[in-house]
Amino acid sequence: MDLKRVLESNHELYNIAFDEHLSFQFRVLNIKEYNLINKLLTGGTIPPFFIYEEIFNICFLGRVEFIPSNIPFGYIVSTGELILFLSGRKKIEEFLIDVAQERNEHPPDSIFEHMKCMIFAAFPSLTLKSVEMMTEKEFIRNFVAAENVLSKTKPEFNKMDLGRIYKEIKGIKDEPVQPKREMVFNAQAAEQELGYWETKEAEEKFIKEEIKRYKLSKEELASLDRRQ
Repeated sequence: MDLKRVLESNHELYNIAFDEHLSFQFRVLNIKEYNLINKLLTGGTIPPFFIYEEIFNICFLGRVEFIPSNIPFGYIVSTGELILFLSGRKKIEEFLIDVAQERNEHPPDSIFEHMKCMIFAAFPSLTLKSVEMMTEKEFIRNFVAAENVLSKTKPEFNKMDLGRIYKEIKGIKDEPVQPKREMVFNAQAAEQELGYWETKEAEEKFIKEEIKRYKLSKEELASLDRRQ
C-alpha cells in the first residue's frame, strides 16, 4: 500500500482480501470518473474487462507495477468491477439507504456539523473538501474566525455556548437553587412557653446568631436595639 496515495485520497477507502496472502486496498471513483467510465461501458466499443482493469489501476492504493506477475488476472478484473459497483452502480433503493446512512452519521445538531456550518456561512468560498483537508488547529481557528465574522454581520447571531455543550457531553446537570429560608423569632409565642426572662435571653441569643449569619447593616442593628 502506498501511504502517500492513502493520505492524499479524499475518498472512502476499502480493502478486499482474497486469501491470507493477497489483499487489495483501493478507493472508489469520484462522480466525474464514474460518469466517464460508465459511458465507455454503455458505448460497447471497449471490452468490459479492459475497463475494469483500468478502474483497478486508477483506484488501487499500491503500486500497480509491484503486483506479482503470477497473480491471476481475474482478481484484478473482479476488483475493478467491484470498485465500479461501489462507486455508483446501485438501485434507487440502495441510493436512498446511503443517503439515510449519511444523515445518521452526520446529524445536523452534532458539534462538528454545527461548526462546519458556521464556517460555510461565514466563508462561502470554502468547500467541504477544503474544510476536511484542514488540520484540527486550522479547523478551530477558522471556526472562531467565522463566529467573529457572523457576530459582526448578523446582530442576532449568538456564539456557541461551550460551557453548556461541555455539561451536555459529560452529563452534568445544574443543581437547583435552594430558596433562602427566612428565620423569624416569635417573641410572643416563646414568652408563653418559657416565661418573660427566659424569652428575653432566647431572643438575645437569636439576634446574636442572626448577626453572625447575615452581617446585619447599621440600620438593622439600630432597629434591634430599639426592640430591646
